[in-house]
Amino acid sequence: MKNIYVYTISLALLLLASPVLAQQELTLHLMNNVFQSTHTNPALRSRNSISVSIFSSYHVSLKNSGFTYNQLAANIEEDETGQRVLDLGQLYDNLDLNGRDYLHFSANVDLFALSFRAGKNRFSLNATEHIHGRQRYDGSIFQIAVEGNLPGQTLQFGNFEADAIHYREFGLGFNRSFLEEDKLVVGTRVKALFGLGNIQTQYADVSLTTGTEQELYALTTQANVRVNTAGTTYLDEDQEAYIYNMQNRGFGIDLGGTYQLNDRISFAASVVNLGMINWKDDAKTYTSDGEFTFNGIDNDNLLTEGFDIDVTQLTDSIADIFEVEEESAQYATGLPTQVYLTGNYQLATWTTASATVYSDFYQSFRRGVSLGIRQDVGRWLQAAATYSIQNRSFNNLGAALSLTTGPGGIQLYAATDNVLALVNVGNAKVVNARAGFNFVF
Repeated sequence: MKNIYVYTISLALLLLASPVLAQQELTLHLMNNVFQSTHTNPALRSRNSISVSIFSSYHVSLKNSGFTYNQLAANIEEDETGQRVLDLGQLYDNLDLNGRDYLHFSANVDLFALSFRAGKNRFSLNATEHIHGRQRYDGSIFQIAVEGNLPGQTLQFGNFEADAIHYREFGLGFNRSFLEEDKLVVGTRVKALFGLGNIQTQYADVSLTTGTEQELYALTTQANVRVNTAGTTYLDEDQEAYIYNMQNRGFGIDLGGTYQLNDRISFAASVVNLGMINWKDDAKTYTSDGEFTFNGIDNDNLLTEGFDIDVTQLTDSIADIFEVEEESAQYATGLPTQVYLTGNYQLATWTTASATVYSDFYQSFRRGVSLGIRQDVGRWLQAAATYSIQNRSFNNLGAALSLTTGPGGIQLYAATDNVLALVNVGNAKVVNARAGFNFVF
């Protein structure tokens, strides 16, 4: 079991490395009767007095803003030997990349969660495992492979930052109602964080400049890269030390509130994942900084003097550019801060329409908007449907359902922001789902 756990973490960190990313859950955000919705706003309040979860809440999310799997597969053809190969030229012609594209992966599980009501107050405890990853890329990688580098052109490769993180969260939550009829609810969650593994591109500035036509083969290459890692040695050599590492400590906080304006209109706002992790145990920094210029060959002298290149010196100079220096060094990473702003309108006694504006920030802003409707049937059933625009994707139809067997029973729930993706994953840019169960009283 331990090996399976470690191999899963290794795969997520090293193969799906991606800047630390937030996973928005726009449909779950409406399910205020499910404890896990408080991960989007700590002021949300379930109608159940007590809610308990033990290894029973799972979330996974995969996003690619640039292209879908089917777009990639459509450009795979058989060559003359019968092997299936990717036609990069055709793929490049069919894609619309803007230089800010990314591949994002995240997964988390509530190892334990407890929420209970005490008068006007509500308290909660949670232990949650988080993995996030994000890889940025742009069309230049396809361009140089398909078209090559043109005379006088500079290609920038600095948009290929990759970041991944694995950390454990222990949270203590609290919210309280105020004013007449409990119109205002204010909540917070403070979180002790323990980093287990991290790969962070602090900066990456790599460029290739081609000389003019009069300077055949002239090239100037610059590389200025700094990558931080932590936990990778333990992951490879001491898996138990990796799993139970408590030395990379951090702090986080969630803030939220809800306000009932009148019988029909209410508002909710939250800022979650404010904080950072300080990496000091098994923390290393890798840097590469250099420049190399190959002056090329003058066309006028090419026929009379021929080539005069010291190949050994040339290859040694190029190798010096990418010489990597390793050192032990502490560093810190921030959390992906998320903001939810929601307006609700009660259409009927148990029916509520909503509009949510979402944003998260890590090195750049990402935004989304969602329209939704929630239907309650007493205490035992809650359902929601949403339409969302996010990650340059416009076909996101979400759905969520929670079913509670009784005041002292089991609450089953599932939520996704893109039902169509679950039916046809190949055409989806956004795939996410959360499912689990709580014991409720």
